[in-house]
Amino acid sequence: MAAVFAYGSLVAPATIAELVGRPVGRGRDYARARLTGWSRTWNVCTDNTLDGPVVYEDPANGRRAPIQVLFLAIEPGDSVEGVLIRMSDDRLPALDAREGNYRRISVDVDGFGPAWTYVAKPESGERARRGIAAGTARIRREYLDAVIAACACHEGMPAPLPLPAPVVGLTRIRR
Repeated sequence: MAAVFAYGSLVAPATIAELVGRPVGRGRDYARARLTGWSRTWNVCTDNTLDGPVVYEDPANGRRAPIQVLFLAIEPGDSVEGVLIRMSDDRLPALDAREGNYRRISVDVDGFGPAWTYVAKPESGERARRGIAAGTARIRREYLDAVIAACACHEGMPAPLPLPAPVVGLTRIRR
């Protein structure tokens, strides 16, 4: 059995059920948790100027915007609130594939012990930093709304603020 510390869109109970592969229950399949020594940040991106498996279009004109689309990650810092998910080891490869801009690492979750979590792949983090510095980074409105809604499912879990880039509507296209 694997334990995965989640801190963004993965904390939504419906998403946890998808990851686990069956209906889930708080306490049995997931629990609130804290990871000390890490903080949430917007340092992962899909560089929309590159040809990848996912691109984003401006819904107003259907064009692919030349931007870097930011997502949440964690980096060394103070502490981060999240959820510890218990799932079968054989489900980890699918989660790794889903989290393509991230790499899985081992951490010690306060009160729970060893678990996996996801941090930015170095190249994704560097693209995010360059996009933020250049003013070409954006946060997809639909992703931000999903993260805020996911956090709201867990009383007292803070929203991922402040935002380092403008929030825009984008259509996600899987190629």
